[in-house]
Amino acid sequence: MRWGGFRWRYLVGLTLIVAGAALTNLISTYTLWFLYLGPAVQLIGWLVLPGALWRRVFVLLPCLVAALVLVAGPDFVGAYAVLLAGWLFARHRPVLSYVTVLPVIVLSFVLKAVLNDYDQNWIGLLCGALATVAGAWAGAGLAGWRMRRRAARRPAPLQAAPVASTPLRAVPMDPE
Repeated sequence: MRWGGFRWRYLVGLTLIVAGAALTNLISTYTLWFLYLGPAVQLIGWLVLPGALWRRVFVLLPCLVAALVLVAGPDFVGAYAVLLAGWLFARHRPVLSYVTVLPVIVLSFVLKAVLNDYDQNWIGLLCGALATVAGAWAGAGLAGWRMRRRAARRPAPLQAAPVASTPLRAVPMDPE
């Protein structure tokens, strides 16, 4: 089933995915209802996003769990790598673009060593979110670079050579 324009679905889907992950991380003892609202909004975002349905459904559960794991504090910032990999997969990015997940993983180890309190969770969430956004943009850039490189290697379509029009000349014959 195809519905809606690409740009509209892309913007709404991306907004709902980000809002759902953010809402999930707003839970506290007094706001447990965000635990229901956040994943529901994120689920709708993944389903609205344009692309092959099987790809979006495939990444749905890992990304929902990754957003829930982020609630546990700065030790679990590595869950952003799952969110980035899910985004790259749902957006049909080539295998080369998955290299952009590595900086997010490295950042998670650095943040785990530096951040020690749950009060510092916002720093981990902010750094992880920025690294994930940068990785998504870098993945899109690598995909574009790969497409341009592939197009440059593709041979040009064959064209018929122009036929030179030469006037016919009379050839003298030997009288033998």
